[in-house]
Amino acid sequence: MSRGLWVAQSGAEAQARRLDVIANNLANIDTPSFKKDVATFHEYLAHAEKVQDPHDIPAGRIQDKDFYPLDARDQSYVIMDGTHSMFKQGGLRVTQAPLDVAIDGPGFFEVLTPSGIRYARGGSMKIGVDGSLVTEQGYPLLSADGEASQPQARKISMRDTQGPISISNAGDIFAGGTILASLRVVEFPSTQGLKKQGSLLFENTNPQLVPHDALQTVVRQGVLETSNVQPISEMAEMIQANRLFEQDLKALKTVGEMLGREVSDIGKI
Repeated sequence: MSRGLWVAQSGAEAQARRLDVIANNLANIDTPSFKKDVATFHEYLAHAEKVQDPHDIPAGRIQDKDFYPLDARDQSYVIMDGTHSMFKQGGLRVTQAPLDVAIDGPGFFEVLTPSGIRYARGGSMKIGVDGSLVTEQGYPLLSADGEASQPQARKISMRDTQGPISISNAGDIFAGGTILASLRVVEFPSTQGLKKQGSLLFENTNPQLVPHDALQTVVRQGVLETSNVQPISEMAEMIQANRLFEQDLKALKTVGEMLGREVSDIGKI
């Protein structure tokens, strides 16, 4: 009977973690270029976790389950497998700010972080203290020019620029009609290997997933990509997760009461 406690407990814990993911999505509704996360779950059977030893002779009284190795079907638990990001295109909001840049399409900007190259979808860029073009978080954006193996040499310098700054649809940066650099914009054959770091950066965790030059992407200057979180949909998922969490708590309470009755009734025999 105690197995039921762990089954219900695993379900309640999974729904609680799902609620954390939904709450984070709702908190980033107004974060430019934010991509919503979805919690994924998987089920495992307890007998699959045990090491089968053909020479392990049961000690003591032999029970029915000793003759049926699949008798652990009731020990089925829910585990949170992790989260993955939904890369659906967000809306485009015009700001007319020269350093507000959005990506229209499946591409990403290359960004240099202390942990290496990461990928971003744009946002409110600015000029850093060293004169380089950086993201809102302070990470330098990389140029398409130069050796890929030397990202430090591919920082885009905006020092001593003269004239208005303009950015073409291909990512070319101009200052007063003079080209300064070209933003490195890439696309991936699949987004399954991209893992979110923080709220706006992504890491390529699959060495087989090699980025290539953007073919279906347009860079929009003076525009911000809005979050792709849909408030109504997230609220509906939150209500569902809350109800499932409450059902698991009721199951825990019911199993606990049954165990209590079992102990008290056996004591009367």
